Amino acid sequence: MTCSTHRYSARPLHRLLAVFLASSAITIAATVAHAQHAGGTQLNVPAGSLTTALNRFAAQTKLQIVFDASVTAGVSTAGISGHLSTDTALSGLLAGTGITYRYSGASMVTLSKPGAASIAEADGETTLETIVIRSDRHYGEGKPNVSEIGKETIERAQASSIPELLKKTPGVSMGGGVRIQGQSISIRGFSRQSDTRILLDGAPKNFEKYDQGTIFVEPELLKRVEIEKGATSVRYGNGGFGGTVKMETKDAADMLKPSQSWGAWGKTAYQSANQEFLETGALYGRSDFGTPITYDGLLSLTWRKSDDMRIGGGEHYLYSDSELASGMVKGGAEFDGHEINASVMYGESNNWGPVAAIRGQLDFTQTDIDRYGYYEAARRRLAWRELKDLTSTFEYQYTGDSDLVNSRFMASYSSTGQRATRPGNTTASASVGGIENEATYSDLHLELENTSNFTLGGLGHKLNYGVQYNGHKREVTMFDIVNAAKPDYNFGYYAPWFMPEGTQDTASAFIRDTIEVTDALTVTPGLRFDWVRSEGVENDAPRYNNPAGLHDYSAVTHQGFTPAISVVWQATPDIRLFADWAYAMRAPNIDEIYSTQSAATSASGTSRDLDIERNNTINIGADFNFDDVFLSGDTLSARVALYNNRVTNPVTRRIGTANLSGMGAIGQVPWYWNTPSYYTRGIEMQFHYDTEKVFADLGMSWMTGTRNGAINNLRGSDTFINDLAPATMQAALGFKVPDRDLSFGWSATLVADQDQTPYNQDGRTYARPPGKGYAVHTLFLDWTPKDGFMKDTELHMALENVFDKEYEPYLSDGITAMPGRNLKVSLSRRF
Repeated sequence: MTCSTHRYSARPLHRLLAVFLASSAITIAATVAHAQHAGGTQLNVPAGSLTTALNRFAAQTKLQIVFDASVTAGVSTAGISGHLSTDTALSGLLAGTGITYRYSGASMVTLSKPGAASIAEADGETTLETIVIRSDRHYGEGKPNVSEIGKETIERAQASSIPELLKKTPGVSMGGGVRIQGQSISIRGFSRQSDTRILLDGAPKNFEKYDQGTIFVEPELLKRVEIEKGATSVRYGNGGFGGTVKMETKDAADMLKPSQSWGAWGKTAYQSANQEFLETGALYGRSDFGTPITYDGLLSLTWRKSDDMRIGGGEHYLYSDSELASGMVKGGAEFDGHEINASVMYGESNNWGPVAAIRGQLDFTQTDIDRYGYYEAARRRLAWRELKDLTSTFEYQYTGDSDLVNSRFMASYSSTGQRATRPGNTTASASVGGIENEATYSDLHLELENTSNFTLGGLGHKLNYGVQYNGHKREVTMFDIVNAAKPDYNFGYYAPWFMPEGTQDTASAFIRDTIEVTDALTVTPGLRFDWVRSEGVENDAPRYNNPAGLHDYSAVTHQGFTPAISVVWQATPDIRLFADWAYAMRAPNIDEIYSTQSAATSASGTSRDLDIERNNTINIGADFNFDDVFLSGDTLSARVALYNNRVTNPVTRRIGTANLSGMGAIGQVPWYWNTPSYYTRGIEMQFHYDTEKVFADLGMSWMTGTRNGAINNLRGSDTFINDLAPATMQAALGFKVPDRDLSFGWSATLVADQDQTPYNQDGRTYARPPGKGYAVHTLFLDWTPKDGFMKDTELHMALENVFDKEYEPYLSDGITAMPGRNLKVSLSRRF
């Protein structure tokens, strides 16, 4: 009998595209055009400090204002009021101050003043801090469901992984444990990999290998992360019920010092809990070389290595060490309304670890130790895991003289592959991936869109419309040594029945129109259409490729519209109210459609008849921004957001004897099915207070959710859903020493007990047990000198888990504790 051992290689088109994206930046020229804000707006900015006035002005006009600290120091303004154009209002604010302005982008204004330090041509010994005032003030884009993590927060966090970086955001939790390859993200009670959309410079990152984490991007590459919680934007579709995580990588403009055309940056870091060392550096430049074309480029390399993690109380988790290397090449060019950017990012890690990366301490039986010796007994519980992660992007933008043409094209190719081997273990069963397994998940993504600005019927319109394509491919293989002699298992070479191979192609179109109903009220209706074609690959093992067991890997299509609407009302200059609604969809993924079991089991078949899931979701919220609240020059920002999700036709594995009774004959029941609806709802609150010498933050989140019946007994009573995060509060209090460019303070994570779980209801068999609350405290210090010998140097220090608390986050499934007392130190410098 012939033994098939086929493996799929990447499509030739994908390979050629990856090479093309890597070289595009140095072959095409581009630039960003800017626009004047000529339309009138109702403005009200009282007299007083110019810095405070500019804050109010930016919030009301949606401008971003950039200037050096010396420009507005000690300057006052008479204020402005009335229905004014942006130029007239800004000229009025600056009247008599000697300060001038220029547009440096479509929504960006740069201020300058003779005799003050210039942002573009500053003296290296006297340059003060550049200040950027954004229209959204402290929180994200001004939407109730958007949180932003900027460069300063990323540097201060000193995170080793993306889930670790995001976990302090209200409504966001980290799953897994201390092993980087076993971490995942949960947002607002949605914990499946397909419920959190991950984008890196617009490229989707889709890795859903069972118990192996979801995202492996190096945080050192990033300048900004935006978390759009919920699924209310038609810009993205087919999934992401929890939300969308959009990561932006650094570029030369973020790294260059004033007046520099090229530079270098280096950083070293250490953390004590796992003896982790980090070394990272970058070379970058930006110049027109005396031509009409402006070029920029950046090369970055990072190396991270750690030993086993020490958890609270002193225990070390065996085989939680790691070694990772990553790099990025990024370049672009600008010319006469055209801009092009391209990048390639690659990361790799190799290490021994548990077969399931999402797990806690390893336990070896004394019998195994006596029989094999300690190291061999350990190795029999481990896998040698090799991970390779590639992302390549290409983006072209054109902003012409016409308001109707603002076009963008983006193409990306991303691939995450993991190979795991268990040498010498002759008892490794197929349920744990056999003695050897390999999975590669790749995505080819294309986008073409345009934005047109016009006036129709007396109302201003910003019409954004486009088309998208995503080609997702899963290549999986395994060697099952236990069944290597059995023809029914193809002599051990086949794809695991719970990780089928296949492709999923998605073609989409969207349109959304931001309508200025009044100066204070905007309404944005939108509509999206997704067409999804999924096709499986026949299993090489006849046991899992048997038509008599309902094994059918042929193609199936799903489609649907997503309507949405967003309303924003600037009730007062300091209060803004929001509401977002959408009827989002998610098509079943490859695993859900084509996973199967043998015909001898009760639920054996593939699940080609699954319906799409729907989420009837709404967010409402408010932003508050007040100046001079307690002290002259202070600011208080607050955000309150409430959400409700109603998910119908959720796709679930068919588990529990109660769900199988009366379903049909053995071998005639699909493994996945659509189950009754469930809901999640919650509230998130954030507060930020800032003065010249003190700052404070407070974030709180609470959620609940119930499903009809239990996941393992649909006929039972209603139960909580399984992935609810407990009530959580994040607090921080800090102090600034402006004369020393120093800040320091305290922060804490306070988590309540979690008893909202089906564990004590009918769903006990497949539920997390109740979780205990905990409090974890951190001390931090940040030094960013602006002048003197140490100028352009940053020092960040933190002592996390000060009291060495041993604790297990609820979504870690009670299998892993978190790092104990941990000293983190990082030192970086720009040259």
